[in-house]
Amino acid sequence: MRSFIIGKLALLSLMVISPCALPAPVGSSTLGVFVATSPCDAGSKSLFRIPETAACEMIKWRLTLYQDPGALTPTTYQLEYMYGLSQPNTNGIAQGGAKMARTGKWAIVRGAKNNPDAMVYQLDPDKSQASISFQVVDQNLLHLLDRDEKLMIGNAAWSYTFNRTGDFAPPTQSIFSPTAARAKTDAPTTSATPLSSASAILARYEGRSPCREIAGEINKTVAADCMKLKWDLTLYQNPVTGLPTTYKLKGTFYRQQIGEGKWSIIKGTKTNPDAVVYQLDPDKAQGSLFLLKADDNIIFFLSKEKNLLVGNGDFSYTLNRGSDTLNN
Repeated sequence: MRSFIIGKLALLSLMVISPCALPAPVGSSTLGVFVATSPCDAGSKSLFRIPETAACEMIKWRLTLYQDPGALTPTTYQLEYMYGLSQPNTNGIAQGGAKMARTGKWAIVRGAKNNPDAMVYQLDPDKSQASISFQVVDQNLLHLLDRDEKLMIGNAAWSYTFNRTGDFAPPTQSIFSPTAARAKTDAPTTSATPLSSASAILARYEGRSPCREIAGEINKTVAADCMKLKWDLTLYQNPVTGLPTTYKLKGTFYRQQIGEGKWSIIKGTKTNPDAVVYQLDPDKAQGSLFLLKADDNIIFFLSKEKNLLVGNGDFSYTLNRGSDTLNN
């Protein structure tokens, strides 16, 4: 009987990711639907109990959060995901992948490892070994946390940022408060210094993003069918003062010539005056690129108005820290 029940539960967990939003459970309304494609690495395998030996390169996600329509408090969630090897020349998973789903209750808590002010959405908060947490970046972006409550680091292809789909919420309040980043950058680091032979690498970030929106932000022309952009950014600093010096940028727009210029650290986004922002080319007002520092390992693209950009189910506007020695 026990094996029969276990078998039935396993069968129920193999569900296809819904192509559209499911109706809210009776007595609940939909807070939001968030989608993503992430790496399938040791961290995500451990969190979601994917066998270590599974042929798993990528995971596609769909998270639906429900709330009480009157009190606007959390009720239940549905998390659907599939994993497997990438299908060459597509954004999909070869042969459909393995399909899983889980449902339960969720809650809003305060504080993460590197940010005691962070708002966190926690799935199954009463199940410590099975609980999953997301840091709220803003109303439209969630980022998966590891077991140590740190932002999970993606790779050059995918990140762990979940993007709201459909009804984007306007950026009217500051939810993301990067306390750890703010504490490290309160020194006067807003003006860039010339690159010298003594410049050192501060960090290198990689990732892929959607194409058309960010192209418009930096005045680049792209084809109508452009789906993704590759990014490889290295930031340099003065090794003595820690002041920003220059950057190097490789990727889709920089195949013929590496992008180079100065960068600086400024404060404030549209909704958070204390946020730490990296500005590439501060001397070129129309061509500046803005990136929000979440922590030492994760940065997010901002619009010219300093709003966070929202990705899609395939790519996010997130760059992940890579090896600092590969781009000298």
